[in-house]
Amino acid sequence: MTERFILAAALSAALFAWPAWACSPVPMPPPLPGESQQAYKARIAEEQRRQAERWLRNRQTDALQRADTIFIARETVWPPPSRPQARAHRGGAPRPPARIKSVSFVDPPPAYFKPIDWFRGPRTRASFRIERSMTTCGVMSVGDTSLSTPSNLYVFFARKGPLSEKTLIDAIAADRIDDPALVAFVARHRGMPPAARR
Repeated sequence: MTERFILAAALSAALFAWPAWACSPVPMPPPLPGESQQAYKARIAEEQRRQAERWLRNRQTDALQRADTIFIARETVWPPPSRPQARAHRGGAPRPPARIKSVSFVDPPPAYFKPIDWFRGPRTRASFRIERSMTTCGVMSVGDTSLSTPSNLYVFFARKGPLSEKTLIDAIAADRIDDPALVAFVARHRGMPPAARR
């Protein structure tokens, strides 16, 4: 029974890009008559692989159609340089930094990304920030960036407007991109050390 639940959770995670959906296990089909446990596991693993490929293909197709801006960005280890804090009128004390929202879980620190190459849309070199939230489903963020680490590359898809979580449509790890429209664009950045990805 435990193995069946683990397989269900894995299939559900493969089916959905957004972590909130990955919390809801997908019911597993029953074993076929006379099917061994090993054959059942192999069949389910193959179905998970096919479902994951279909979902990734659909994500890329949808994002390509909806995005006004498509670019590659690398996660950086430092936030953008801070700006001097605005002072209150008439020489008052500096304003305190914005407070982090109170949640029942401790949220992981935000991630910062620096654009390095563009496929479509206006170009900017300004780093941008993506918040991460800890939920009962695990860490949630934009697309594949939920568990990103410094130097990882992502293809971001965004609507018109300044880059922010409000305009981002999706973020797919560069090494997962396989849509023919994007393969050549991403290929020149794959396998390159971070220092060369500029």
